Amino acid sequence: MVLVSILALLQVAAPMQETPVSPAPPESEQTGLLDSLVVKATRGKANGPAQPELTLDAAEIQATGAGTVLDLVNLLAAEISTGDPDSPPPIYLANGRRISGFQEISGLPSQAIERMDVLPPASAIAYGYRPNQKVVNFVLRKRFRSAAVELEEVATTAPGRTVERFDGDVFRLAGDERTTVGLDWRQESALFETERDIYRVPSATAPYGLVGNVAAATFGREIDPALSALAGGPVSVARAPGATWDGPAALAAFSAGAGDPELSGIIASRSLLPSLGQGNFKAAITRDLARKVSVTVSLDLEDARRTSFLGLPATSVRLPAGSPFSPFAGDVTVYRYLDAPWSQLRVQDNFKGQLAMAANGYVGDWRWSLTGNYDRNDSETASGRGVDSAPWKAAIAARDPAVNPFGPIARALLKVNARDIAKSKSRAAKAELVLNGDVAEIPAGRVSSTIKVGGERVEQTSDALRNGAPMRSNYDRRTMSVQGDIDVPLASRSHEVLPVLGELTASVNAGYNVETFKDRLAMGAGLNWSPDKLVSVNLSLSEEQSAPAANQIVDPVLQTPNVTVFDFSTGTSVTVNRTEGGNRGLANDRRRTLRAGVNLRPVGRDGGDTRVTVNANYVRTHIEDPISNFPVITPALEAAFPERFTRNADGVLTAIDSRPLNFDAIDREELRGGLNLTRFFGRPKKDAPKGTKPDPKKVGQVQLSVNYTLRLRDETTLRYGLEPLDLLNGASTSRRGQPKEELNFRVNAFRQGVGLNLNGAWRGGSTIDAGPTTGALRFDDQTTVNLSAFYEVPRDVKAGPASSWLAGTRVTLAADNLFYSRPVVKDARGATPQAYQPDYLDPLGRTVKLTFRKSLIAL
Repeated sequence: MVLVSILALLQVAAPMQETPVSPAPPESEQTGLLDSLVVKATRGKANGPAQPELTLDAAEIQATGAGTVLDLVNLLAAEISTGDPDSPPPIYLANGRRISGFQEISGLPSQAIERMDVLPPASAIAYGYRPNQKVVNFVLRKRFRSAAVELEEVATTAPGRTVERFDGDVFRLAGDERTTVGLDWRQESALFETERDIYRVPSATAPYGLVGNVAAATFGREIDPALSALAGGPVSVARAPGATWDGPAALAAFSAGAGDPELSGIIASRSLLPSLGQGNFKAAITRDLARKVSVTVSLDLEDARRTSFLGLPATSVRLPAGSPFSPFAGDVTVYRYLDAPWSQLRVQDNFKGQLAMAANGYVGDWRWSLTGNYDRNDSETASGRGVDSAPWKAAIAARDPAVNPFGPIARALLKVNARDIAKSKSRAAKAELVLNGDVAEIPAGRVSSTIKVGGERVEQTSDALRNGAPMRSNYDRRTMSVQGDIDVPLASRSHEVLPVLGELTASVNAGYNVETFKDRLAMGAGLNWSPDKLVSVNLSLSEEQSAPAANQIVDPVLQTPNVTVFDFSTGTSVTVNRTEGGNRGLANDRRRTLRAGVNLRPVGRDGGDTRVTVNANYVRTHIEDPISNFPVITPALEAAFPERFTRNADGVLTAIDSRPLNFDAIDREELRGGLNLTRFFGRPKKDAPKGTKPDPKKVGQVQLSVNYTLRLRDETTLRYGLEPLDLLNGASTSRRGQPKEELNFRVNAFRQGVGLNLNGAWRGGSTIDAGPTTGALRFDDQTTVNLSAFYEVPRDVKAGPASSWLAGTRVTLAADNLFYSRPVVKDARGATPQAYQPDYLDPLGRTVKLTFRKSLIAL
């Protein structure tokens, strides 16, 4: 099937190599006629006064080694995100215009990008969004055609996990018109606990084993005086010898396992990562109507199945004295796992579909944008609940000589329990109209405004069948929204108004959402100042309310057994039943954010061989009623939300309710800084004659990017009236604690089709201190390094008959987590708690990836 798909794509693209199309140089400016108004500006420039924090041209993008827009976004994640832990993803534009969705451009090859601009969050207002996410604008080539196939194989260096992926795409760009079609298939194997160095300590009162462990009829008492005599001391639990799998064994055979139960079965048939089969189809078409309106229609379909293995069902059975399989003087209890992994499978099927559109045009000199989408999401989760072993137990109680309590169990003696079924259906429709243009002209320049009106409806229905009892919940939210922004120039060097200040623009924005449950208000203000061409400063203050997502409210309730967690109240790792799903009691959160940023371009604005960009940002955030997933299990959390915890009579934690909840407040302050440097070599000198072309064998470049975060304050108040938790000094609401410092880096080198990419992250150490009873957990700092190398065969390669097949071929070899860095966690005694084993925190470890990409391109 894959081979057929490859051949079909190559047949479609074959004429491309036969079409001699001269590559057009990138255009920095374009001139257009719009209703008799002549407009001249940087091609594809985004709206608003803010200057890009980062700009990459086509050569710099090629040097990253990214094959598609999606690859590029993943590689530059640290540079295009705000860094806020709960911020939405960036806003993506194409040629300075809103698009129907990221899926419209995600599969575009990187060669189709002429320029990439990353703008500060304040720029989002000009497109009808809130200023809490950066804006990434891709300026595409005016002419481009390609067909590409990509095959990828990924494997962990430790055995157990493999990933196979096939991707095929066809693209066509012609001015403002474009067509994209893509097909993607991904297969991931399950990763089991037995394939990693995992140990799990079962409950002391439930010593289950694969063959079986024997205890007294009343747990904790002596099994048999004769066994104690053989073992040289009292025996309350003993491992069944392997010989019992095939038949009866003498009492002496049990003495070898006295006091040493076999417990490895707890990790048998339990997956750390589920298996996955996922297919995706996407298509988008953009057409220019009457050279005034650009219309895009896109379709995105995805179907996926995930299969998780929840371990083996466990049971205990009374083995009566006189049974042919019992050498004991009295009745005993056998604790064992039943070899029925198929009875505790969890299978999750998901289907996602989106039909979207975007239209852009002008009314006079006002730009308008209309976007709309319809989303459908269906999921069904079936969770096995083990088996009913009553017939097997009855046969043992009857001393049936054909039923060995330690041996294989006939399927006829195990009845599969009815599965828990959880279904969810979500439907969402949304439409927005955005107008952007000038409303007046004052001495310092033009006053511009953005107005957005929109509507949205979200419906979700959840059905669940738990223990045979049906449950249903419905959610229907309707929203009407309006938002406005006005930008007023206060000073302008070009207009000779307070020229000593440079360019200074003030903005004010406000929005209001009328909703089914609770209306929401948003407002903000900002300043954009460029005292010099080398410097830009942004200052913004915003306040807004956010509603919980529909799935956070109405997702079906699921029960997951045998989940290992660390209980800070007792300082031990325990196995619990975890409840997951939605919470209808969630309230809207309300946040105030202050951002101040400066961006410097001291080198490279004149097109020289070296480009340097430096940025620094200060962010202060206060959130009331923040929505959080269930965090780490500490005494502070249990005291604030006791209804979320279940303990037995001995105080052992047995169950947790991990559905999302509202805290009282969060307060954060952070400093973030970034450096981007590109050094070109082999380019013609500035004084070279006009039209001098560089020698392709000498042209190359090196890129360096470093991004650093310093947290000054991070406090969470769980409930009103409680003291805030200082997450930077021992308190925690996350499994790994909050480090004060983090750093991300990227180094790229490229020359003659050969590229090297070194990137990684450093995370500072952190501490979770639950009090004097259990002491603190200390997390060492961790550095993760990824390395990849690629080679792309030149399109003018001379290799005889094979030239057409080799040209445009790229081979990439990559190693993620090159040095197999693992999280290291120690308790007060210097030991690693069971729940914090490295293989739990990072099951994959080091992975190696080989990618083959064949592109047929015409510019």
